[in-house]
Amino acid sequence: MFTLMGTITVKTVLASSAEEAANRVCTQGSAAVVTVKTSNSHGSGFLVSQDGLIITNAHVVGGSPSVVTVVFRDGKQVPADVIGFAKDGVDLAALKIQNRRNLPHLSLARSGTAKVGYRVFAIGSPLDADNRDTCTQGNISRIRPDGTIQHTAPLNPGNSGGPLLNSQGGVIGVNTSVALAPIIVNGIPVGGIPAGTGINFSQPGEKVKSFLADIKQQKVSPISTLPKAEEPSIKTISLDGQVINSSLNGSPDYYIFSGRGGQTVVIEMDSQKINPFLTLSQVIESDAGKKIEKIVENDDKGAGNFNARIVITLPADGTYLIIANSSEKGETGNYSLRAISKYE
Repeated sequence: MFTLMGTITVKTVLASSAEEAANRVCTQGSAAVVTVKTSNSHGSGFLVSQDGLIITNAHVVGGSPSVVTVVFRDGKQVPADVIGFAKDGVDLAALKIQNRRNLPHLSLARSGTAKVGYRVFAIGSPLDADNRDTCTQGNISRIRPDGTIQHTAPLNPGNSGGPLLNSQGGVIGVNTSVALAPIIVNGIPVGGIPAGTGINFSQPGEKVKSFLADIKQQKVSPISTLPKAEEPSIKTISLDGQVINSSLNGSPDYYIFSGRGGQTVVIEMDSQKINPFLTLSQVIESDAGKKIEKIVENDDKGAGNFNARIVITLPADGTYLIIANSSEKGETGNYSLRAISKYE
């Protein structure tokens, strides 16, 4: 009896210790993680020096102005300069907050400490900029020949540029991408959304160290060196009212967001060039994969107002797809889109 009770006690203590360690990594780490807001989207980043040097992904800020906005855990927003990009197509970029001192920052883990099976933590702002300070955990499942870390810590759009931490809180990678599941609209593939399969990817810490050395020696590129590729067919939209300015070129644009059942969402699409048409669908899990189920659509706000507006209380937690289109097939022209939550 004594041995059994002793075993239970030891296991309980170990479990409690592991939970406390996880809480410590997430709590301390998130103080140095920021949301990176550009004109049309957002990502994540993390401080690596007390005077405001931030690392993020090149694809987060590659098409943005030279100054972006970073948001700290407490909601405070400050400008940050985009000071350079990694060379040779590496998906890393650096930002700098000017005239700041004594900021919380993260340290890089020793090289070679990322191993298959080890526990990892991902911190960032998934899907919505207001989801900052989100911490998930998983395990390293594979390290690719090029050093890319494959892991199971859940990621979503918006996590890009955030840190991947080990159990000691050291940075072993920069969260970059996830495996995607295709979305089919009217029989046409329009892109992909996170598949939820636990296959997620991070740039290795060794590439971050090399990039930091280039920054110190002023050997970074002034522009992104990522290979030219088509813009993602499905973009992420935040429910914070931020206006997205884009254009239709004869086919719809697609946006996703994460919502909660009972949450009221207002979506508005305005244009002086086209006749906006909005459709909102829910992404449904099925045996065949992910499918969409149309919930509501809107052509005109009212008599004489050809802009589109949807006000809806979401039926369930999950991922939602906005289709921004025109009522006349093949129309081209600029538009603005925004979505805002009125969840209480």
